[in-house]
Amino acid sequence: MGILELMLGESGPGESGVDGRSYKLPKETHDFVYPVAVRRSEIEAFRELLAADADAPSPDDDAEELEAAFDQVLGETDIDAAELAEKQRKPRVETEAIVDHWTEQVGDGIGVVYARPGTYPTLLSFVKRCKRRDEDADDPFELPESVAEGTALLGRLEAATNEQYRAVVHTDLLPSNA
Repeated sequence: MGILELMLGESGPGESGVDGRSYKLPKETHDFVYPVAVRRSEIEAFRELLAADADAPSPDDDAEELEAAFDQVLGETDIDAAELAEKQRKPRVETEAIVDHWTEQVGDGIGVVYARPGTYPTLLSFVKRCKRRDEDADDPFELPESVAEGTALLGRLEAATNEQYRAVVHTDLLPSNA
């Protein structure tokens, strides 16, 4: 057994007509990701968007207020306002975990982050939610000016997850839920 086999796991014949050997890595500790170049300013733009969203709580986030509104408009319903409020908060919570992890990984300037397959839809969902809030006259939320930098990162994430090769990395390099 060679040193690579000890480090990487079992080896076998190459796949898809590729000469050489393939190494099988344990799925419990490794995952497929998309390496994406990111500017520190783009991560900061997402942090500003998260802060703006947290500073101007949405009426949709308050389960009791939502329940009262449903009861007033629809009468007694089977709509679970707490579940709906949690669903509204989910994109922010997931985005915050991703951005916090990337903040630790990227210093000043430009760096590389690892995006799991669900990262792009998660960040896109959060940005769309914020844009809807900004357009709602009854919502005090306002998009920060830096949002354009964050959407530039979204464009690269979309391209990477649609067209780019995947890499395999150890899961300790990845955010826990992204």
